[in-house]
Amino acid sequence: MLIGRFFVIIPALAIAGSLARKPKLAVTSGTMSTHGPLFVSLLLGTTVLITALTFFPTLSLAPIAEHYLMRGGVLFR
Repeated sequence: MLIGRFFVIIPALAIAGSLARKPKLAVTSGTMSTHGPLFVSLLLGTTVLITALTFFPTLSLAPIAEHYLMRGGVLFR
């Protein structure tokens, strides 16, 4: 397992090093600021949305599956 983790870590570090070597570009009117409330709200909204979409199938399908199992005679105690 330890060796298998290095197969993921080494390319990730190579990508990070490649991105760190890139030159910084000048800020223009099309650049989104990462210090304001707009960025924070978009980041938080995206995180909540992805998390909700991850748990939504379980939260919505479990009661439906339980309903069909109860109609079939399987009871949970």
